[in-house]
This record gives sequence, structure tokens and C-alpha cells, in this order.
Amino acid sequence: MKKFDYLVIGGGSGGIASARRAREFNVKVGLIESERLGGTCVNVGCVPKKVMYNTATHAEFLRDHADYGFEAPLLNFNWNKIKNSRDEYIRRLNSIYQTNLEK
Repeated sequence: MKKFDYLVIGGGSGGIASARRAREFNVKVGLIESERLGGTCVNVGCVPKKVMYNTATHAEFLRDHADYGFEAPLLNFNWNKIKNSRDEYIRRLNSIYQTNLEK
């Protein structure tokens, strides 16, 4: 059984900040996270929502382009590409959280 002086439950922004701060006091810190690092905001909340919101905003601009004098054919939308880009962005953030935790 591992023993810690300080145990953090949750690997979101607050949990990682708490763990890093505790290490400044030379205590043995443990962190428990059942999912990917970054917490709700990074993995399923704020970040993916903002990516999808920005995608929808661009789609709206493209839809309304003729109202502003632009004469161009409407482009196709590749759902898999935006989904893969969103997921890759989240994985990159997970990696940044992991790196910050190890510092």
C-alpha cells in the first residue's frame, strides 16, 4: 500500500494546482483521477463545446456569405475532420496537464 502525506482527488485544474503547491512543502503527494487529466472542462465541457461552437459560427458565416456580397459556392463540411481535430486538441491539453503535473 502506498502512503502519502497529501492526497488529491481529481486531476482537473484545481487538483493539479493543489498537488503542485503541496509538493512545494516537500510532502509526498498522491493524485487520484479515474479519467483523463484536465477535468470536466477540458475533456467534456468548456473546451469541446467551444470548438463546436466556433465550428457552428463559421458555418453560419458561410451560410450568410451572399448577404454580404460574396459570390462563392457553399463548401462541404467534413464531420470526421472537425471531430478528429477537436479530439486531438483535447489530447494535446491532456498531455500538457500531464507535463505540468510532472514538473
